[in-house]
Amino acid sequence: MAKDKTQSLDIEKIIKKAVESAVSVAYKAGYDARKQEIKNYFKQTEKRLYAYPELKENIEKYKLDIEDLKREKVSCRSKDIVRIPEGSGIRLSPEEIQEARIQNVVKKMERDQLEIDEINYALDAVRNDEYYKVIEYKYFQGMTNDDEIGELLHCDGRTVRRHKNRLVNKIAVKLYGADAND
Repeated sequence: MAKDKTQSLDIEKIIKKAVESAVSVAYKAGYDARKQEIKNYFKQTEKRLYAYPELKENIEKYKLDIEDLKREKVSCRSKDIVRIPEGSGIRLSPEEIQEARIQNVVKKMERDQLEIDEINYALDAVRNDEYYKVIEYKYFQGMTNDDEIGELLHCDGRTVRRHKNRLVNKIAVKLYGADAND
């Protein structure tokens, strides 16, 4: 009977140790996954910031494209591929084709403008920060050397990196919400 009780205590210890180990591994895996998720939000935010100047240029290009399309002479033959619902039997006039092309550009412009608006909203959270210029130099002007940016801001490269990371994290929270918060 004493042997059974000792074996029972040993089994309980083994089970307790196994459970604690499993909980510890699961906690670490969750922690690591969360760190990776936050890192991904940071990278996505940087990607969006790098794209910001190009998106602004796209808007201007789209406006010119729309003007060109409106001035373009409508012909009976179109070289463009036009998607018509299969089996619909609908044949579009040259004017309708031209309008569809214009609407296609308008949709692109609206999509890019929405992205610009979202980024501007997020940037508003950090625009008054004394190190906001780091964001402008790094993402909008394409400066890659933190030490050069530091010279312009009268600080060292480590300070530039630290504040860049801090500001990008704040922007990420504005763009993605609490999920991006570390």
